[in-house]
Parts: sequence; structure tokens; C-alpha cells
Amino acid sequence: MIRRLGRAAVLGAMLTMVASIGSTLAHESRDIDDITMIVGFADEPVFTGQKSGLDLRVTHDGEPVEGLEETLSAEVIFGDQTRDLEISPRFGEPGAYRSVFFPTAAGPYTFHIFGEIDGEPIDERFTSGADTFSEVQDATTGQFPVVLPAAGDTARDAEAGAAASGTATIALVVGGAGLVAGLVALGLALSRRRA
Repeated sequence: MIRRLGRAAVLGAMLTMVASIGSTLAHESRDIDDITMIVGFADEPVFTGQKSGLDLRVTHDGEPVEGLEETLSAEVIFGDQTRDLEISPRFGEPGAYRSVFFPTAAGPYTFHIFGEIDGEPIDERFTSGADTFSEVQDATTGQFPVVLPAAGDTARDAEAGAAASGTATIALVVGGAGLVAGLVALGLALSRRRA
């Protein structure tokens, strides 16, 4: 029984290591002098509305670099929108960092990483794509058996409904004012006839 538990533990550790390597292989690796930066999304493939974020690994001369949460800054860019990211070290993984966010639109994202690594200035952009790391996919592409509307579609429909509701309210107010004016005019006309 103990042997089986030991084998299961070893097998579990091996599977975790293989999964980690597979995730890192889907990242972009870039050498800047003696510094290697590996960047991609956490937990690839990434679908809209699901937890993901920046996954960053840094080595200098092959050795993991720690403490970069103090010297590096990062931001994520989608189209013309930018958001600052807080870099945090990954527990038990020297040289590995993460910043969690929930991507809400499908397509290419850019991670801009800047600051210093071991005293060397860094200003690098990593953009998802066919030759780098996975782009964010619409969540509907992986849904089964019922395909739910995309979050963006739901938001647009809600905004359209709110706009239509505002227009309907204005129409009711104007219509009500017209009705009141018509009743006043009718009352005046009837009172003139009687006089």
C-alpha cells in the first residue's frame, strides 16, 4: 500500500512538471544580453472571461533572478487600452512571476515589461500571436453543449437596452406633455363654447 502511494506521488509530481513545461513552451523566449525572459499567458489556452494573466520567468546567465517585483513594472495592452499589472513572485519557483487578470476580449494582447534586471535597463514588449504565445480565444469556441452569448455581446445588448429605455422614457414624457396640452386646449375650447 505504501509503495502504491509513493508511486502515485512520483507520478503526480512528474505530471505536474510536464504540464508546467508544456505551459512554458507556449511562451515567447527572448534573450537580452545574458538575460533570458520567457513571457506568455498563465494557464494557456486562454478564453475570454476566465482567470489568466501575465506569466514571466527570468534568468541571468542561466540562474533564476529573484526580487524583480521591486525593480520591474508591467502593463497589458489590448488595442488602444492599457492596464498596469502588479508583478508578484510565484511561490516556490525562483525567477518566476505572475500577475492575474481576466481578459474580456478575444484577440492579441501585448505585455510591456520595463524597469531593471540586475542593474540592466529593460523595456520589452511581447505580443501574442502565431509565432509567440496564444491569443485570447472567445469563450464560445470551447463551450458545450450549450453555447452562451459572449460577455461582450451581453454587455452591448445591455447598453443598447439601457439606451432604448432612456429613449422610451423621453418619448413617454413628451407624449404625456402633449396629451396634457391637448386636454387643456380641449377644456379651454369647451369653456368658450359654453360662454
